[in-house]
Amino acid sequence: MPGGLYTCRKLEMVVSDNWDFYYCRVDNKPASMYLDLDAVQVAPVEGLPTLAFIRLRMQNPLPDGLSSPEEFGTLCAVEDALNDQVAGEQAAYVGRCTSNGFRDFFFYVAPDVDWGRVVASCMEPFVDYVYEVGTRDDAKWSTYFNYLYPSQRDGQSIENRRVCKALEEHGDTLKEPREIDHWLNFGNEDDLCAFIDAAERIGFQVREQALEPDEDDRYVLQMFRTDVPGYASIDAVTLPLFDLAVANNGVYDGWESVVVY
Repeated sequence: MPGGLYTCRKLEMVVSDNWDFYYCRVDNKPASMYLDLDAVQVAPVEGLPTLAFIRLRMQNPLPDGLSSPEEFGTLCAVEDALNDQVAGEQAAYVGRCTSNGFRDFFFYVAPDVDWGRVVASCMEPFVDYVYEVGTRDDAKWSTYFNYLYPSQRDGQSIENRRVCKALEEHGDTLKEPREIDHWLNFGNEDDLCAFIDAAERIGFQVREQALEPDEDDRYVLQMFRTDVPGYASIDAVTLPLFDLAVANNGVYDGWESVVVY
């Protein structure tokens, strides 16, 4: 279960519910990142300057090095044990990386936390697991920002999944094609027009195009195409638009769909 953050001025735990995951590659191997996205709002925490980690060798990973359903329950139990043990320390659990047969858990802790003792205590019930621990100075929380935290493109994948979930919660089967609207904005008309030309070549059409910049000096564009907003398919719909927007100095600003029962 996700942990929390200590604000060192008041030593009060702020529990975040905004945890999510995304897939990427680490050292050219498939990886899954799971992290507290809200930690970015308070990081770095002045009293937690030490990065502390545990690297756990999984016993039954999938062929691609990610975790298997068979081992899911045990890995969750290890995570819960770590959180329970760390709860009495000045510490923040910020995320984990699963890749190449390992699961790495990342915390930020106060300088006087005996990390080896903390981990040894929580791992006592898991005698069959091989693990290693370590710490290093990271007052700027660079591992959180530069390793765990998603890029804007990966963040779009997270948002895609959340929109699909919202549609599903409203009764959408996520199986029927429908017109999906996409929002973008650009800093000038030339970039806007260049993007439209490229997007139309892959089947998107203009729904509405700003002829003048808005109050933020942005040219806002709404495009659409008929697609299926499924969990497994929506990235293939949105990320090409995201990449085209970046290539034309624009910003992909999300998508929306009517609910189809």
